[in-house]
Amino acid sequence: MEEDRVIEKWRLKQKIKDKTVYTIWFLLTLLPLSVILLNAGDMLMGTQEEAWCWMYGCWCVYLLVPLMGCFLPRFRAETLPRIADVVSAVLMLYGIIEAWWGLAQLWGWIPSNHARFAVTGSFANPGPYSGFLAIVFPVAVHECVYWYLYDKKCWNFLRCMGWVTLVSLLLVLPAGMSRTAWIAALVSAGYVYVSLTPYTMAKWFGPYKKITWTIVAVAFVALVAAGSGLYHLKKDSADGRLLMWKVAASALQEHPLTGNGWNGVAAVYGQAQEDYFAKGDYTETEARVADAPEYVFNEYLQVALAWGIPVLVVALAVIGWGIYVMHQYLECGLSGGLIAFAIFAFASYPLQCPALVSTLALLLFPALVRLLRPGKIKNLVCFSIAWITCIVCVELHLQKEYIAEKYRLWSKSQVLYQAGMYRQAAGEYRKIYENPCYAYPWVDWNPRFLFEYARSLHKIGLWDESTVILKEALKVSGDPMILNLIGKNESAMYRFDSAERYYRKAADRVPSRIYPHYLMVKLFSYRDNYQPEKLKEAARMVLTKEPKVPSTAIRQMKEETQKILKEKQIEL
Repeated sequence: MEEDRVIEKWRLKQKIKDKTVYTIWFLLTLLPLSVILLNAGDMLMGTQEEAWCWMYGCWCVYLLVPLMGCFLPRFRAETLPRIADVVSAVLMLYGIIEAWWGLAQLWGWIPSNHARFAVTGSFANPGPYSGFLAIVFPVAVHECVYWYLYDKKCWNFLRCMGWVTLVSLLLVLPAGMSRTAWIAALVSAGYVYVSLTPYTMAKWFGPYKKITWTIVAVAFVALVAAGSGLYHLKKDSADGRLLMWKVAASALQEHPLTGNGWNGVAAVYGQAQEDYFAKGDYTETEARVADAPEYVFNEYLQVALAWGIPVLVVALAVIGWGIYVMHQYLECGLSGGLIAFAIFAFASYPLQCPALVSTLALLLFPALVRLLRPGKIKNLVCFSIAWITCIVCVELHLQKEYIAEKYRLWSKSQVLYQAGMYRQAAGEYRKIYENPCYAYPWVDWNPRFLFEYARSLHKIGLWDESTVILKEALKVSGDPMILNLIGKNESAMYRFDSAERYYRKAADRVPSRIYPHYLMVKLFSYRDNYQPEKLKEAARMVLTKEPKVPSTAIRQMKEETQKILKEKQIEL
């Protein structure tokens, strides 16, 4: 009896100790994804540098704990392999928070973070918000399906969270109106169900083979019909993305191995789109949906354009390896989350969002932990990867902290710019621009900062200096407004041929824009550069081109063009 009591007491102590360890792990794992909640505030200047800074700092702290714990045999053998359950719980907790946040916005209890969309959660846009929900969805499905098939009598913390998360996501995910997120959620959930019911599938393909193939055929037809419906749901958006992928694929041909740098993608894309439309071989739909995007809405093309095809292959191999490892250890929820991320990345921009980058890293972390088994070589490789990652996180944290400080100075100076005090604003912008951090010579300037600085210089008559800054902006942006302002600088210095060239480049870059044609109307109407035929051509474009979004500014441009034609006595 006494011996049984001692054993029972030892088991109780061990259970309490295990629960304490898991609670600490759970609280610690909340840290990397806490960056999600930072997006609820107004990020400085519409940027996310502070969020990136916080994310890298959190990951450095999070990785140091398992690195130190790996020197303890029991910690390595018992605790680390169960980190997958902790990661699943953390993902579902944040999924519940985001889902109910979105529902509160939908019901009007909490304001949205975007003027045009009702549901954004703590994110700034419904796209990344829906993507995060889609990534959490298969994790919740895994817990619910596993409970239903194998463990109905066991109601533990994970099972309860799974059902709450699943119901919450089903309520809000359709409201995000993200077709890519819907597809990612459905495909990943289907993968989870098939992975957990292999024997059931085998039974159906035996005696019920004809019925099964009939169901598959009907499902295929239904998917095709649903795909067509999703395409027409937001047709212009889909056409715009197809154009972006087409142009990005053509831009990839210039530097397929080395890439153009992460911040150089927008500039390379803008030039490729300009070249595409300058050839004249395009459809009216393409001209109508074209714009100046900051990214290409396909992270595979984005990574290839930024760092080259070899880096893309390595990235795909890492994600594929993560899916394989989690599948092998029956962590289908996490491998389903990786599949959802991979699908969502095909038509969106998750790598531009710190919260989703941190989610991807957290999904891959249990796969890395699974390699920590007895064996010096494996452990050495894992330790090396973790330490290198820690060092990189520290370096990136310091870099982002420096950039965030620059943005704070920019924010203070922007008050002068917005008030029209351009001479004072130019002076403040110059101080920021001419005081770089020599520890980070590779850091690119924000294109919006450069444009505001250049426009301030333009307003006070420093046209050549303005053009120099604008040409720096062209290295990190594809915005045709930069070309328009260079053209205005050239026109102010009576270099009319050069001004015309830049205006035409801007018109080719985004054919749906009326502004560059209006600037050409003014250019060809000057007394020193009067060209009636070119004036008629430009005026015809201004007056006949339908804008994507009608506005007061466009109406005023049309009215002024008609006034110029009347003064010059020109009839179209």
